[in-house]
Amino acid sequence: MPALPPLNAQLPARAEYAVIGAGVTGLSCALTLAQAGRDVVVLEAAFGHGAACRSGGIVIGDTLVGPAPGFDGCEFALRDWALQHSIAGGVDWSGCVELARDTELPPDPIDWADEGRVRVSRLVPGGTLDPAALVEKLAAEAVASGATFVNDAQVIRIINEKDAITVETRTGRIIADRVLVAADATAIDRDFDPWPVRFVTVAIEIDPPGHDRLDAIGWRDRRPFYTNDWPLLWGRIVPSGGVVIGRELVDVETTGPRTIENKVALARDRLLARTRGLHAAFESVVLKRVWAGPIARSREGIPGLADDPRVNGALWAGGYGGHGLAAAFRLGALAAHRLLA
Repeated sequence: MPALPPLNAQLPARAEYAVIGAGVTGLSCALTLAQAGRDVVVLEAAFGHGAACRSGGIVIGDTLVGPAPGFDGCEFALRDWALQHSIAGGVDWSGCVELARDTELPPDPIDWADEGRVRVSRLVPGGTLDPAALVEKLAAEAVASGATFVNDAQVIRIINEKDAITVETRTGRIIADRVLVAADATAIDRDFDPWPVRFVTVAIEIDPPGHDRLDAIGWRDRRPFYTNDWPLLWGRIVPSGGVVIGRELVDVETTGPRTIENKVALARDRLLARTRGLHAAFESVVLKRVWAGPIARSREGIPGLADDPRVNGALWAGGYGGHGLAAAFRLGALAAHRLLA
């Protein structure tokens, strides 16, 4: 369900800070700046329709490539904030099951087939939440702390003018001292791309399989899971009883506008086949829906901050590779501290 936007404001002419993108990163940054008493404006093209609200909602501390400096404990920081602010749907903090393709591991409780035998490696701190509810609450708290929120403000370009930055949108312009571009994979610039490894990620939801089938495949504790190797497989049970499972990737470098729909459909079919092939008890599960969205990362696979070499005072944040709810919450705060410095 798309997040509900906070009270929308008119685009002001001037601000100390402009944050482009009202996902987890941008809103975390805006909230931190507003709580520091700074004048911050959030610019969003279409609230609730970005990557954050389409996330699987699994919260773990690792980045795409595992633990990384600067992100230690980010899962606990997000959990504590979400609990403190009572986001809709709450937080299920029962841990996440890390799976591995390793036949040396015991076959009980899980012994699935997905390009090898998939078995339980360990239980890691983590849980699930509703990402749309998280984005909605972050936006509301940012506005309550003094941030200005402008929806339907698609940014066209940012340029230096004198000692400030002009941010041009389709409905007007704003001048800011510092700018954060927090649109992650939805922002592409031919001349500057800090996240050059880009894909479209595909996930599916299957109809509720029922307790008997979940027990039969060994998923008795119902905890969310993810594999620690490739191809990545993750899943969780949603409140309806259905199961959300990811992921398949579509290479955007070889995908034109006329073929993206067909390639997503093929990726959907591959993912459904993988899901049905996990265990005999899952061979007849029914597809409910499919969705896809862009993801991007650096070649190293670690999210980060990058100064725009063309626009003095502009900072980019992102590079999650589709693996970043908790990392995005942390990186937004880190971006705010960098901007304040």
